[in-house]
Amino acid sequence: MNYLESAKINLKNELFEPAMFSAIHALELSLKAALLTKTDEAWKTHNIGGQFGKYFREDMGDKICRRINVILSKYNLPRYPSEGVLDPHEIEQDINFITELIEQHIVQLI
Repeated sequence: MNYLESAKINLKNELFEPAMFSAIHALELSLKAALLTKTDEAWKTHNIGGQFGKYFREDMGDKICRRINVILSKYNLPRYPSEGVLDPHEIEQDINFITELIEQHIVQLI
């Protein structure tokens, strides 16, 4: 939850790249925690969305699983800001989605 809180603080302070980086990290770690309830594998990849969908698509639905994959595909954007300009509104929407996902869904899975 520290990474999620960091994302919210950075977003509030308009530090968009650090906010998105922390939010993606929070998402990634929460998905890995949920996967540990289904498998004993230690996931060492950043793009964990496919595996999450494999085990939780029925519980979460296609729309949520697709959104997770879209957000995870942005992994390098906040790390290398020169690759593209991040849209503050889009970052806020992604962080709100991640917050809701973790607090209302992932917590129940683990």
